[in-house]
Amino acid sequence: MEEKTNFRSTAFDQACQTILGSFPESIGVAFKFLDCGCSLLCGVSAQGDPIGELVHVSGQPQKKGKKPPICFRCKRDGGFNRVIWQGIHWPGDESELPDKELRLMIGSNVFGPDYIETNT
Repeated sequence: MEEKTNFRSTAFDQACQTILGSFPESIGVAFKFLDCGCSLLCGVSAQGDPIGELVHVSGQPQKKGKKPPICFRCKRDGGFNRVIWQGIHWPGDESELPDKELRLMIGSNVFGPDYIETNT
């Protein structure tokens, strides 16, 4: 479980906040973490529809004052076949989460009928 929490980086959190701030109709942020350290994110509606564009957050180390580096693996293949963890980031604390049935319905609409929630 520790490996998963390492992904909760500042860049990931900032991207989630940017998506939620830019698209207030988003109820959460769907994410896919890739084996290279990068992540793909997109806002999701209460119906499980994508909101906004797919955002790529580089997992490559960033040098101070420079743009985030390009991940050449992602540039080459897009990363969709290298997903190691996926789910939905729900903003707020536990008391603000949508009920479990709604979270599972949204997750199933986003990721398919085999979606299950994992403890993050």
